[in-house]
Amino acid sequence: MGRKGKAPDFKKVSRPKPQTLETPGEVSLHEVRPSPRFSFHTGDRITDELAVIGHLYIGNVAELYQVWSTTYTCALTCKLMLPGFRTNSFEARAFKREAALLRRLNHPNIVRLFGGGDYQGRPFLLQEYLHGPSLLDLIDSAPDRRTDVQQAIKAIIHVCAAVDHLHSHGYVHRDIKPANIIVRGGLPILIDLGSAFRLQPGRKPRRAIGTDPYMAPEQCLKAELSERTDVYQLAAVLYEMLAGRWPFEDELIKSRSEALEGRFPQITKNHPPSVRKFNASVSAELDCLILKSMAKDPDKRVSTVRELVRNLAGFLEKEEQLWPESLNDKAQMV
Repeated sequence: MGRKGKAPDFKKVSRPKPQTLETPGEVSLHEVRPSPRFSFHTGDRITDELAVIGHLYIGNVAELYQVWSTTYTCALTCKLMLPGFRTNSFEARAFKREAALLRRLNHPNIVRLFGGGDYQGRPFLLQEYLHGPSLLDLIDSAPDRRTDVQQAIKAIIHVCAAVDHLHSHGYVHRDIKPANIIVRGGLPILIDLGSAFRLQPGRKPRRAIGTDPYMAPEQCLKAELSERTDVYQLAAVLYEMLAGRWPFEDELIKSRSEALEGRFPQITKNHPPSVRKFNASVSAELDCLILKSMAKDPDKRVSTVRELVRNLAGFLEKEEQLWPESLNDKAQMV
């Protein structure tokens, strides 16, 4: 069973729709974000050891606070489940799975877990507080929402390092998107592992979980997942960073259908436009790599995140000073 009561209200937030190289831009109202209705005010205590000092985000399942921990004597992020979910709900179980997975992970590009607990039947996680913008914020602030090619490649390589570490533990993330990447001191950090899925031969997810514009076709169809599922999502994020738009943005905006093909144009016969249509500074070779990594058939994509990194490294114009240490075969990649 899911959550009882009403879901949070949503409001539309306008963002400029990027221009193509041939047509003028226009404004579209299609991005939705939850209206903030937090349970706690600044100064309230979630526990005796945790005092609320800031409000970060509220979504459909959880609300995020900046809290001061007297135990650790520092600011942390508290991810607290919204009221109304039952203790045995899918969402509550996902909280527990996320905590268990984060305890196993140790990587500079993945958010760190400090602990967790329960507030009146509502589970919460204590994670490091990441001071910095999300990748979505940086994309939105860029001219026409298009990020510099070199900066985009460097950022996505660091996210690849985080995803590669996750894959080494037998999981796929399933919800890689700009809003789930925080850039702290120039270093991208992957957050929100609540949708992570353990890979097992023949195992298929029961739900189509993820964020629609970035989901691989097999996610949409609840088919068997693989590391290539995250490869698709990484390529979709890079596509947006360079093109200033989602791969299937036109179809998503125009669709009014409740059918599966209307919600997920990536499962139709249509293909995303070339990145070069929106950004002439992208080379034909990089464009080809991005589109290949987003092939509808997983077997036709780049096979692993490390293979994607090896290909991306060839487009770096100079030595990367902040190369992820976990990708220790750098010499073979460049």
